[in-house]
Amino acid sequence: MNRRLIFVLATLFLCNIGLSNGVLHAFSFRHFWGKITGSYRTDHIVFEGPDGAHNGWKWLSFPSLDVVLNDADLAGNVLDDILDPTMLDYMLASDYSVLYFNESWTNDTEQLDRTEGYKLHMNAATTLDVPGFKVPDNTTIVLGGGDTENWVGYWLDDTQSVEDAFGSYWDSGNIYSVKHQKWSAYRSHGQWSYKVSAGYETPTLSYGDMVEIKCTTGISNFCWDNSTPEDRTVTYAEPTAFNYEEQADYLPLFIQLDEDDMPQEIGAFVGDICIGAAVVETDEVQINAYVGSAPAGNIELQFSYGGRAADRRISQFNCVELSHPHHVFTDLPSRSGGDAYFINLRNGEAPSPGITTLAAQNYPNPFNPETTISYSLPQDGPVCVKVFNSRGQLVTTLVDGEQPSGVYNVTWKGTDAAGNSVSSGIYFYRVTAGNKTINRKMLLLK
Repeated sequence: MNRRLIFVLATLFLCNIGLSNGVLHAFSFRHFWGKITGSYRTDHIVFEGPDGAHNGWKWLSFPSLDVVLNDADLAGNVLDDILDPTMLDYMLASDYSVLYFNESWTNDTEQLDRTEGYKLHMNAATTLDVPGFKVPDNTTIVLGGGDTENWVGYWLDDTQSVEDAFGSYWDSGNIYSVKHQKWSAYRSHGQWSYKVSAGYETPTLSYGDMVEIKCTTGISNFCWDNSTPEDRTVTYAEPTAFNYEEQADYLPLFIQLDEDDMPQEIGAFVGDICIGAAVVETDEVQINAYVGSAPAGNIELQFSYGGRAADRRISQFNCVELSHPHHVFTDLPSRSGGDAYFINLRNGEAPSPGITTLAAQNYPNPFNPETTISYSLPQDGPVCVKVFNSRGQLVTTLVDGEQPSGVYNVTWKGTDAAGNSVSSGIYFYRVTAGNKTINRKMLLLK
């Protein structure tokens, strides 16, 4: 049933019950529509100012908009409370911008979409309440292929790891780039590289986030996967030793560190200008390098040891670009123009955009009666894969021994160590390689 027909029926219904002498009020209709769909809500959005950690930038989406009343979802109406140049600097969509020019706002009559992503830059810290109807979880959208940057919102209520959120698309080989405001993930030669937290946790997506997605060929019916249990939001420490200005876009630098030389923070520089920095939480670091306004020159890295030792600058390093992983060079120009770069500082080793970190996932999830756990090892060493129940009790051990670096698959058939079938429910598998551990949820349904 289309929305106009429902609107008419709702009007007749409210008139019949004598609501305000047959006059349909916006509040009454929203309440009625919300009762029908169960989707009416008000999203409270918090914006930082230019002095905040992200210099006033916020990448976001509007999963709930008023799509019932005419023009309620136009940019000017949605942003009305912050449509003041002392608060909002401008908003970027994938193909237009809303900005203050000649004492008026441009493109404020553009219709916002609940599945699209937007980037806002603020002149002051403020908040915005956006009432509306949430887009259904199973909504599908079209993703363009090639070099198309698809600005996509995340509209599921549950926070999920990026692997779970993309579901079967993650390992399809088609999607090769996912860029979030705080992290990036890139696929090359069959392996994903992404920013990890101190606990080597996979990046997550939460309601109202946005990401830029690139895929080799277009996808006509992309949809977020909500078939796995909810994860907690993964956060990253903010750098304090370096000052830089965040911008609308960045160049991801994936840096592999020598475990014998671990600074507290790393900054990326062009000359004396810092273009990005990151806290060192593991021996694999991602820096968002804001090269858009940087001068021409080579990118250098500066190590900050937090007082343990003097800062030092690294001018040359082994580096490769995402699309040319076998071409190693030692100078990285700020105007290089690639999608992402991989830098190796481990005793002169060549960088690899393939297996750069311990990673694991299982498919299918949920599953019945069995699931395959796939994990990648960045280096040789002892490996252990164990399954635990929701109470933290060991169910079975699937792998326990030495393995060389590479990608492995092990199947769990839903049985304990004695071969007995276990009951339905949430289970966890733990992959330990050397001193690094990954824990993941999986759901057995019978």
